[in-house]
Amino acid sequence: MRKPALAFILIGLVVLSACDTARIGAPKGWSAGAVQDDVLYIGTMEGEVLAVNKLTGDTQWRRELPTEQDADRAIYGRPAVGDGVIIVGGYDGRLYAYDDTGDPLWQEPLTGRIVGGPTVHQGIVLVGTGEVSSSNGSGGALHAITIETNDSAWSYRTAGPIWSTPVVADGVAYVGSLDHKVHAVNVEDGKRKWTYPTGGAIVSSIALHEGLVIFGGFDSALYALDAESGSLVWEFRGSTRWYWSTPLVHQGVVYAPSLDGTLYALDAANGTLKWRYETEGQLVGAPAVVNDLIAVPIADGGDSKIALLELNGSEQAACKIGADVRTSLEVSDDLIYFGATDHTIRALRVKPSGNPDEEWVFVTNADDPHPPDRARAC
Repeated sequence: MRKPALAFILIGLVVLSACDTARIGAPKGWSAGAVQDDVLYIGTMEGEVLAVNKLTGDTQWRRELPTEQDADRAIYGRPAVGDGVIIVGGYDGRLYAYDDTGDPLWQEPLTGRIVGGPTVHQGIVLVGTGEVSSSNGSGGALHAITIETNDSAWSYRTAGPIWSTPVVADGVAYVGSLDHKVHAVNVEDGKRKWTYPTGGAIVSSIALHEGLVIFGGFDSALYALDAESGSLVWEFRGSTRWYWSTPLVHQGVVYAPSLDGTLYALDAANGTLKWRYETEGQLVGAPAVVNDLIAVPIADGGDSKIALLELNGSEQAACKIGADVRTSLEVSDDLIYFGATDHTIRALRVKPSGNPDEEWVFVTNADDPHPPDRARAC
């Protein structure tokens, strides 16, 4: 029997849009990672920015976010990396910028919380904000901050919080909002290009593919819009629950992870279902391609795993993690990087045969982050 969907999300984050944060305790972030050169940058569950060698897991540097309140110290979105600058969105509503040695460059307070990740584009950083407590209002904004000076370039207001990470193509930023709309915004001046209304909140980030804007919503629908006009090209309504994370598009196929525990493979041109891969857990993080396999993070308590699928949907292999995997996967060459809810950051190496090996584990709340007696997951 499928486990109750969304239990951890409703407790940990989603209900914050209708409840007071203080009543359910401090948030615990689940940041995805970003690799540049030989370094993995990722947020920890302790609210730190961690930089480790991508091959060994050895610490390059780690910095605790200097939040004013300990209860606000959390990172949910993937760090943005570019031109020697690492930018992190804090749950406290501040953008934090570090150089590649970990020295702080600046911090910029914004309105509301930051749940999604920032995006760097041509000297500016784009990030969405919004309150998650009903006592503080429900509006949101997409902000553009100049990286060199950390001055505001513009701010685009939305009727609901923005929890998704903006993506940019051809001078346009695309972002979803809890106001049930996807917004297309001109990066140069912050003016609206178009909006598209859906039947539910949108926290999924956008996948762009050959002129299509592809995303899922809390109305259990997956949409493909024309990137230029915002008009609907196709929609898929086969899921029984919400879409939380970004769809993956690979070789003309959309791989859409749903919180109903199913990965849906659709023809990117018309939305026709090709196959589905069903699990007993929830698919919260985005899948990734490694060695021509689809790596899928499955959050299922003690049965959580990273599954490796053939392009036809058959499971080739899996690595049992034993703790929820809520983060999207980061891939560099044949290595997969992710965090788990047992306070670990992990790297799996996928062999040419398709079998995974745990390359290294970094335990973020241990005195020794590489315990020598720790059993390998796979």
